[in-house]
Amino acid sequence: MSRRAAAAIVLGAVALAAVAAAGWLLWRGAEGGGAGAPREEEAAGRPVAFELYFPGADGYLYPEERELAVTGEVRDSARALVLAVLDGPRAAGLEAPFPEGVGLLDLYVAPDGTVYVDLGAEERPDPPSGGSLAEMMMVYSLVDTLALNLPEVERVALLWNGVQRETFSGHLDTSVPLAPEDDLLAAAARARREAG
Repeated sequence: MSRRAAAAIVLGAVALAAVAAAGWLLWRGAEGGGAGAPREEEAAGRPVAFELYFPGADGYLYPEERELAVTGEVRDSARALVLAVLDGPRAAGLEAPFPEGVGLLDLYVAPDGTVYVDLGAEERPDPPSGGSLAEMMMVYSLVDTLALNLPEVERVALLWNGVQRETFSGHLDTSVPLAPEDDLLAAAARARREAG
């Protein structure tokens, strides 16, 4: 037998073994026991406790613990957090930072730790208006919720209908990504963060 024929037989055997191994892995994944396909509970997500930040009547942000089902991917967790903030608080004494009808249009997590959050509302070309404190509460409820819950998030860029605007309500500069503001947290929440 020539060397060329022997090499062809060896290569054929290796290729056949690789195909068989790949088929076995796919079969195991389909059966739920292997690496081929995600398990059902992983695809659906698992409950994780987060602290969402909502405005109080005194002009500070207060934490509200909420369990959200997430898959563990940063984008998925960020999306779940934004939707929960837009849904509003459940605890008495806290206020919804955004009016009803504001929704999440898109969300992108950049490699540098910036999350781009595109918000919008039907028949509302401009973001909700308000005074400087209302604008800060609205913006930082999202910024602090994202950045203080997800270690991968350093800054948040807010967009409205696909455009990163100079400001949301005329007071706060939203033309650049924003870092979290611990000074806006209520004293108890701030003390707990510093201790932990």
